[in-house]
Amino acid sequence: VYIPRSAHRHSHKYSLREIASFAANRAYTSLLVLKEDQKKPTGLTFVHLPAGPTFHFSISNWVEGKKLPGHGRPTDHHPELILNNFRTPLGVLTAHLFRSAFPPRPDFQGRQVVTLHNQRDYIFLRRHRYVFREKREREKSVVGPDGQAVKGAEGIRAGLQELGPRFTMKLRRIDKGIQRASGQEWEWKGGMDKQRTKFQL
Repeated sequence: VYIPRSAHRHSHKYSLREIASFAANRAYTSLLVLKEDQKKPTGLTFVHLPAGPTFHFSISNWVEGKKLPGHGRPTDHHPELILNNFRTPLGVLTAHLFRSAFPPRPDFQGRQVVTLHNQRDYIFLRRHRYVFREKREREKSVVGPDGQAVKGAEGIRAGLQELGPRFTMKLRRIDKGIQRASGQEWEWKGGMDKQRTKFQL
């Protein structure tokens, strides 16, 4: 489970508005609906409860944690969250949405990190565990911005182990309320990526 303090439910017979009302009555703050095709996730709908907005993402390049080389096993610790390169007003709004889904106080003893990296309006999501180890003879010391070795960290190196799953998301639409009928705040259109220097997020 990527998001701590969450509950998982299968539901095929209720509308999104009914599920959102049910979750808001039970003091949930967010609702995530995962769409899948042939047992692979293809879309994510993220509703900020109780009244919206609703973010719609497409999912691509899904790789399960078991298929990653040298993968680790995730634990139940709350991960740290790294949000990188969300610079426009729409990007800041999207980053705030993800920040609201994770607890503000991570469990540092678990050494787990969830990274959301925005590059050219694609959001790359990765989950890692970081490990501290002794520096080997051939490795250089950690240096600061002045080029000198950092005091206290001369013999320490850090390593990463991916836990998975890894995937890529693209923001497709933001609705003002719960469903499309509430009106669109923003929607991705086919010609938006023709200008290579202008990005939405």
